[in-house]
Amino acid sequence: MLGNAADNQVRAAVDKAAEEMIYIGPDHPYYPLLAELVSAVGNAWQQGYEHGRRGGHHSNPYVWSSSED
Repeated sequence: MLGNAADNQVRAAVDKAAEEMIYIGPDHPYYPLLAELVSAVGNAWQQGYEHGRRGGHHSNPYVWSSSED
């Protein structure tokens, strides 16, 4: 994986969370919530990474959703 140490740390945390879900199992009451969170964090990280690669104007790719524009 390319990127700085912070990028790798986030990706490692997402990967670890996905692996831990194997031990919880789909019959656990929190499994759907954890699956959503792992997916959302992974997607948000990827969006932020792509935003930075494209030279986004702000370090926060979600700044468009705030009223400060």
